[in-house]
Amino acid sequence: MIYDFYHRGDDTFYYRLLSLLEKKIPAQILEINRIRNDVYLVKTKQFWIILKGYNSYQKLKIQETFTRAIKLEGFKQTYQFYVFDEEPLIIDKKVYGMIEYISPHKDSFTYNSKWNRREALQLLEQYYSVTERLVEIYKYILPAFDLMKKLEQRLEEFRMNRPIIECFLKKETVEEIIEWADTSFHYVKKNQDYLNTQSNVILHGDVAHHNFMRDVKNQLYLIDFDLISIGPRVGDYLQFANRIMPSIGWSMQQLQKMQGYAHYFKDDWFLMALMYPTDILREWNRLIRNKNDKNAVLLEQVYFLTTDQYQKRKKFYDKLRQIVGI
Repeated sequence: MIYDFYHRGDDTFYYRLLSLLEKKIPAQILEINRIRNDVYLVKTKQFWIILKGYNSYQKLKIQETFTRAIKLEGFKQTYQFYVFDEEPLIIDKKVYGMIEYISPHKDSFTYNSKWNRREALQLLEQYYSVTERLVEIYKYILPAFDLMKKLEQRLEEFRMNRPIIECFLKKETVEEIIEWADTSFHYVKKNQDYLNTQSNVILHGDVAHHNFMRDVKNQLYLIDFDLISIGPRVGDYLQFANRIMPSIGWSMQQLQKMQGYAHYFKDDWFLMALMYPTDILREWNRLIRNKNDKNAVLLEQVYFLTTDQYQKRKKFYDKLRQIVGI
C-alpha cells in the first residue's frame, strides 16, 4: 500500500483517515495520494474515488444533491457523489465527500484552443438549460449572485495593497488599473437594475479552465460546483470572457463571434462590466493576502499576467469606453 501525503507530516491524520475509509469503502484500499489541500485520490482494487473536504455537512449535502439533480434533469457531463452510508466522514473539522473519479485525457484542457473554448461554451449552455429549471427549488438554499459586493471588495483590497504593488509596478500603471476598475464598478453599480431584466439560472461561479476536463474518450466534463449561486448567465459569461481574453489577444471581434456573446455586445452594462480588470486585481490580492510577494516564482507569474499584452488590454478597454460613450 502506498500513501503519498506530500510530506504532510501528520501521521495521526493519516491513520484516522485510513481507519475511517476502511469502514466506509467496501473495497480494499491500495493507495492514497494527496492532490491538494483537503483533496485526495483513493485507489482501491475495484475503483478509484476523489475524497474532498468541505467546511460543513450542509455544504457537502448541497453538492451531493445538486450534482444528483442536474444528472436526473439530463446534464450527464459531470461527476456523481458516492454515499455508502449516512454517517459523515469528519476529520479536523472537515466533512469529506466521496466523488466519482473520471479518468482524464492525456492532454489537459486549456483555453488556448479555439475548439476548447467553443465546446466549453456549448457545455455551459447545456448546463444552464438544465439549471434554469432548478432555480425555484434552490433559491432558498443557494446564495444570490452578488457581483457588486465582489467587485467592490476586490477593488478595496487592491487599493489597500497599493503600496506593496507599487514596489513591483510603475505608479502610473497601478493608477491606470485602479481607474479602469473604478470606472467599471461605478457604472455597473449605478445601472445594476440591468441584472433584474435577465432570467436566472444556477451559475457555476468558477469557469476557469481547470473546472473543465476531458475524459479518456475525449468527452468534456464540467466539475467543481463549490461556488454555485442564483443569478443571470451574464455572471459566468463575464468571468469566462475575462479568462479567455489573453488566449485571443484581447480581440473584441473574436469574443463577439463566440456563442452567446453577440447579444451582450448590444448592452452597455455588459461592455462596462467587461472593462473591470478582475484578473489583475484577483491575482495581486491573492499574492499579498497569502504573503507570497517574496516568492519569486509566484511574483513573476502575477507580474507577467499584468504586463503581458497590457497595451492590447488597454486598447480593448478604450474601445469599450468609445462604444458606450464614456
